[in-house]
Amino acid sequence: MGTHADPLPFGLAIFSLGIGVALVTFLSLSQFDVTYTRTQWTALLSLLLASPAIVVYTLDPAPPGPWWRAFWTVGLLAYLLHFWWAVFGSFHGSFQAVIARQGLVAFSNFAVTGLWLADVVAAWALAAHQTRWPLRILRIVTWLLVVTSFVGATAIFRTGPVRYLGWLLVAVIVAALVLRWFRTTRPRDLAA
Repeated sequence: MGTHADPLPFGLAIFSLGIGVALVTFLSLSQFDVTYTRTQWTALLSLLLASPAIVVYTLDPAPPGPWWRAFWTVGLLAYLLHFWWAVFGSFHGSFQAVIARQGLVAFSNFAVTGLWLADVVAAWALAAHQTRWPLRILRIVTWLLVVTSFVGATAIFRTGPVRYLGWLLVAVIVAALVLRWFRTTRPRDLAA
């Protein structure tokens, strides 16, 4: 294998982000409240882009490979757009207004933002050290918070089609866990 990394994972992920941002930008122009719509739709875009990484990590958590890193990164970039539209668009830069409106959820959103950013930076800057326990703990905690945030924001607190996206994510994660269990359980272990 050559010394150059395969550009396909990140190329496909960044292309997907670009298409998604273009769609959010142009389709939101026909909505009554453009800022609110962009806030909502960039959250959904983040969910859609991060989902492949969530599933890949569920299937094989250590060490994550280029597909995980690519979609985890663009999922974060879409989430940062959501964060921007929420805090600086909908709440006009007032973190106090965000906390007043969201309560404890605001703090979990701030934690998700900070931890996800730290995890992505570590995934790229410390790629050779991904098996070290501090990075693995960061990854597990970040993964759990991101998944909980997505499931809570869609399956639990929403109605209609958005709710189905959250439940679909839950179903895919459960299926990935079952597949992982079957892959790690040897047939000889089952015969005993």
